[in-house]
Amino acid sequence: MGEQAREPIAVSVCICTFNGAERIPLVLEALGRQTDATPRWDVLVVDNASTDQTPTVVAESLARNLPNRGRYIREEQPGLMYARRTASRRARGEYIAFLDDDNIPAPDYLAQLLTILPLHPNAGVIGGRVWADWVGEPTALGKAVASFALAICDRGDVPFAYGDVTSGPAGAGLTVRRSLLEAIFEDAQVATQMVGRIGSALGGSDDTAIVVRAHQRGLEVRYEPSLVLAHRIPTARTTPEYLLRLYEGIGRGQADLRLLFDWKARNPLFRRLIALKDGLRWIWRGLRGAPPELRREFGALADDVHALHQRQVFGRFTAGWRGPHRV
Repeated sequence: MGEQAREPIAVSVCICTFNGAERIPLVLEALGRQTDATPRWDVLVVDNASTDQTPTVVAESLARNLPNRGRYIREEQPGLMYARRTASRRARGEYIAFLDDDNIPAPDYLAQLLTILPLHPNAGVIGGRVWADWVGEPTALGKAVASFALAICDRGDVPFAYGDVTSGPAGAGLTVRRSLLEAIFEDAQVATQMVGRIGSALGGSDDTAIVVRAHQRGLEVRYEPSLVLAHRIPTARTTPEYLLRLYEGIGRGQADLRLLFDWKARNPLFRRLIALKDGLRWIWRGLRGAPPELRREFGALADDVHALHQRQVFGRFTAGWRGPHRV
């Protein structure tokens, strides 16, 4: 008998990184400790125009932790979605499991994922439980808004499918059907507007853009709590200054994202009216101060959280008034 055919790769784990030399070794070490030792998964590192020692560090770490399972490629065009586009073209698996270079998967992460996928053949996007691994002592404000702003996600112990067109799991640990990604990157609207994070810039709506397109194509978007990873978050990402920049970027991303599911946002006149509404909301809320519901939820932090919400609305207003950007 001839040599038995190699089992096809079901999942390509993809780590898109920018200047991740200090962070990415922990991710690759965690992947090297996965309990699933089958050839059903591989690893692809996409270096998004790093200027540090990322290429050398990745090569050494792959050889040490993932021999014959990992590859390194470089994408010179800055922007997370450009890195993901490259991943969609170069990955070998039917699904791509995206990890950020500060996401540490549990030892059974891939074993769980490979068990889940055959149970949900119509799944387009799957995400799991993301816990905070604080590097240093976070600010109280950072901890208070982590579930919204810092990709922390724990939605209980029961798996479910999201219903609303913009609802989905956290971007950290997002697993996406590769054919869906390929279709997304053929979509000129996404390709020219949803570029995602660029270098150290904050904000972006690329994760939600993927979720929106999955819903629109009739694919399931699922939460699977058995998929567990830790998100390492340094103290610097919990300062008020950082969070204000982040919330403004989130607001800008929301304005861009609306173009994908709301025809009014694609009409220049209606787009300006939507932006004007956000501008008036920003002024009114600034005069009124933190509303009672924020004071009930956040107590002494209510004014700080209100300032973050205000910066988010301001970002949405400025991006909506400016209109779709081109890259």
